[in-house]
Amino acid sequence: MKRLDAHSKLVSLLCFLFLASASLVVLAGCGGLLPDQKAASASPFESYDQVVESFDQIVPGMTQAQDLPNLGFDARTGNVDVLSYLNIEERFLPVAGVRWEHLNPAVQACIRAEAYCTGYVFRPSRTDTKRMGGLVPDMLGFQRITRSDRWSAEVILLVMNGRVVHKVFSGNPRTQNLEDRRQPLGPLQDLGGALARAAGNATSY
Repeated sequence: MKRLDAHSKLVSLLCFLFLASASLVVLAGCGGLLPDQKAASASPFESYDQVVESFDQIVPGMTQAQDLPNLGFDARTGNVDVLSYLNIEERFLPVAGVRWEHLNPAVQACIRAEAYCTGYVFRPSRTDTKRMGGLVPDMLGFQRITRSDRWSAEVILLVMNGRVVHKVFSGNPRTQNLEDRRQPLGPLQDLGGALARAAGNATSY
């Protein structure tokens, strides 16, 4: 009877180890279960190319300010800087930069118009963060691989008398970063740091 009980316990233990190993193998291949994160500025643009396409549709001297929201450049949304004529002068005439006579005539006219001309700086951007690698090493803290893709743009529009008179575009189509964080001890490494901090706090009293 005792041999039978011992045999049953051994079989149960082997079955448990087999199921646990199989579960780990399945989870290790489930990289799609790792969390993703997206951060975007307050703008309707989903991609850098969309910003470029909308910017190209703006024609200085023809595009009206009331049409800008339809192109994605709405001054009523967040992440927009409103420039007075003094701010415009500071931006286009840096201390050791361009001379007045070298400025675009539209910019000169905008600065001279003072309160009748307003500048808008839009900064659309988007960052997509994705965790890569195996699910089990990531969850236990042994290895966490994070990839981030980011694009950003800056669009300056000068509006005078209800019409766009000048536009400037600059941007970064794509920036990619890869972070590979490894901890040989996994969760025990974080636990050790927490215990050290707790001991330090206790001795400070």
